[in-house]
Amino acid sequence: MKIAVASGKGGTGKTTVAVNLAYFNDLELVDLDVEEPNAHIFIKGKVDSEEAFTFSPVVLKDKCTLCGVCRDACAFHAILIFDEVEILTELCHSCKACMYLCPEKAIIEGGRKIGEVKTVRNKIKLTYGQLRVGEASAVPLIKRVKEKIDGIGGNVEKDLIIDCPPGNSCPVVESIEGSDFVILVAEPSPFSLHDVKLTIELVKNFGIDYGVVINKYGLPFDIEGELRSLGVEILGKIPFSTETAEKYSKGFLMAEYEEIFKDIYNRVRRLGR
Repeated sequence: MKIAVASGKGGTGKTTVAVNLAYFNDLELVDLDVEEPNAHIFIKGKVDSEEAFTFSPVVLKDKCTLCGVCRDACAFHAILIFDEVEILTELCHSCKACMYLCPEKAIIEGGRKIGEVKTVRNKIKLTYGQLRVGEASAVPLIKRVKEKIDGIGGNVEKDLIIDCPPGNSCPVVESIEGSDFVILVAEPSPFSLHDVKLTIELVKNFGIDYGVVINKYGLPFDIEGELRSLGVEILGKIPFSTETAEKYSKGFLMAEYEEIFKDIYNRVRRLGR
């Protein structure tokens, strides 16, 4: 079972829930927030790293006739033609349309480094991506990380927790796709309520079961009542505590709430099967 942990906005406690949920239930963890991965702050250990590449077109100048088919086929305007074909790699989405449609077979497959896929083994196993500085899109690296962990979560003995990027954009869509259940993390604020509603609509489009965990429970906004009025399943509530927040900011897990995270996981297993 693949359980994605998402939120409509940053700072709600998405990584808090993902890391503690995986750790206290002995599950595998993958951090797909490749632009700002931080699960490794809590799951420490020896890091194994491998470079990740994506498709990048290479033009064979001796075969190219400057016909313009590749330029017209590129939906992302990543190809320019002057005295020769120029590839704007920052705009390229690695769809390979230019290579497939070139009538002269003058475009071949090349590779461009987009970051690294890293693995940490401790009490649990963590896999995460680190995007190369300057990359315009996180999606290609998210796909590489998903390929690395493909097959995990396919049976009840080896469930997987996926820490998704914040927001509702393309990286979140790619991270959620293929999941069996989505845990949405919200905090008691009007801003969080607004954004979690957007994420709920996104998850509904996938037809995936979901529920909400309320983090920082006890702050003065009745997000629980608002969500229940929408018929949303509340999976658990993590109390707001200044002392816990201080410990967590130093890289400590939330052992005092271990039973809460075990209860959340058990509820997900019941609802997602």
